Amino acid sequence: MNGNKNLINWLFVVSSWILACLCITAVGIFFQDLLLRFLEIFPTQENQKFIDYFSSGVQYIEGILFGFLFGTVFYFVFWLTENTNLRNKSFGKLMVIKTFLYLIGFVFAFSIVFVVLLALDVSPLRGVKDVISTLSSWTFYAAFGIFLTLFSIIINFVLEVSKKYGPGNLWHMFMGKYHKPVIENRIFMFLDLKDSTAYAEKLGHIKYSNLIQKCFLYLNEIVFDHKAQIYQYVGDEVVLTWDSRVKDAPRLSVELFFAFREKLASKSTKFEKDFGFIPEFKAGMNVGPVTAAEVGYIKRDIAYHGDVLNTGARIQSKCNELGKNLLVSEVFAKEVEKVIAYRQELMGEIALKGKEKAVNIYALEIA
Repeated sequence: MNGNKNLINWLFVVSSWILACLCITAVGIFFQDLLLRFLEIFPTQENQKFIDYFSSGVQYIEGILFGFLFGTVFYFVFWLTENTNLRNKSFGKLMVIKTFLYLIGFVFAFSIVFVVLLALDVSPLRGVKDVISTLSSWTFYAAFGIFLTLFSIIINFVLEVSKKYGPGNLWHMFMGKYHKPVIENRIFMFLDLKDSTAYAEKLGHIKYSNLIQKCFLYLNEIVFDHKAQIYQYVGDEVVLTWDSRVKDAPRLSVELFFAFREKLASKSTKFEKDFGFIPEFKAGMNVGPVTAAEVGYIKRDIAYHGDVLNTGARIQSKCNELGKNLLVSEVFAKEVEKVIAYRQELMGEIALKGKEKAVNIYALEIA
């Protein structure tokens, strides 16, 4: 599933760069035509090859090829900064690294395009002298510098905002779906660090925060695999949500909890070395209708309201009392009862704070 996400992101980036290159090509041809018409530039032996080039339409092929190559490099840089230790760099350092890699990618893409056009004998640059003349022109760097900077900012913005709001939500916000409150049926998981108070006292503020950072970093590595969206970080708790209409959403949401547990266990040596223990998390889950709406003007966000969230949070608060790591509501238990990989245990009717009637709570564990 992570491969599907990477493919979708790559297709978005590459198609965006191809479209951008085609647009800049069309603009370039338009202005070239204006120069020829209104400045009365007559063909000479020197400029005829450029006039032929601009009127041949080959530039569109060049734009598609450059967009594909540089788009691929652009996405590789994005992937590199999201999936390696580079993501731990400060924002400033990351921008410097990205700029340097983009520059290398530009030279690479430009070189490949030049070689291809030269091999097809359609390039107006016939030799080393023409290439040096082009590369030494300030207009070349000004035009491409502005072009690359502008579209890099736009595409990075789309990728970053999409990452913040979750897949698809940027488009919903753009179209104003949540401008007015709407009802959605969603799954919520309230995931909280066990024994957090004791750990905080033992480690101190800085080291404890470092622990939370590492745990949530590992959680982020499996979020997209399980089609989850991170709704909120609240101290040492994170709230995740799924659109219940998504195929296998109940199964994927439960799988995420156990996958996260395995992820932390796989890093046990590192946790023992850095913090002296292996962190464990507990979770409460619920599903049902909630109201979704954009809230705020400064730091605008999508917020969910409803009893489903309140009940989910209350269920999670019972984990320590009942000695279980994953508790779910009865309505959610029914959603996953056909998934044979998990064993359900009825914990009985439990009185939850803020609820007039006791509710049935189930514990889930791997069968």
